[in-house]
Amino acid sequence: MSNMNEQDPRLLSNQYHEIQKRAEMVQQQISMIQVSIEECNRALSTIEELSNVSEGDEMMFPIGSGSFVYANISQTGKAVVDIGAGVSVERPMGDAKDILQRRMEKLNGALERMNSTMAQLGQQMQSIESYFSKQQQTNQQQSNQHTPVQQSAGNKGSQ
Repeated sequence: MSNMNEQDPRLLSNQYHEIQKRAEMVQQQISMIQVSIEECNRALSTIEELSNVSEGDEMMFPIGSGSFVYANISQTGKAVVDIGAGVSVERPMGDAKDILQRRMEKLNGALERMNSTMAQLGQQMQSIESYFSKQQQTNQQQSNQHTPVQQSAGNKGSQ
């Protein structure tokens, strides 16, 4: 984009729209990653809460959309954790927590990369917008220089 002065405005416009579409896709990915981070946080929070209860205690568990169910805890030492590809395994609470924390680290890394990509796309869009703005100003200045100033009939006699 460094040689925008030599590029066809239609090409730049097409590039702008392509960058805009890509930015929308990246924003969707960011949203999905943020949802996954929230789910990991809830799971880690639940594991922490389970460390304070005993077998047979009653607890409220989230089922989504701000809704909960009451459940009796039959086992506090293990959790079933998704390890990917639709596979879940039973692990001791410490291992489950480690798996979730590693997942959270990966998600946060992905979120940082997506935010960086979004910033780059924004800069590219801003660069094209700036170019078009400068071109519009130049065109206005050129048209003002070529347009003669017309005097009104009332002003002719006063000169």
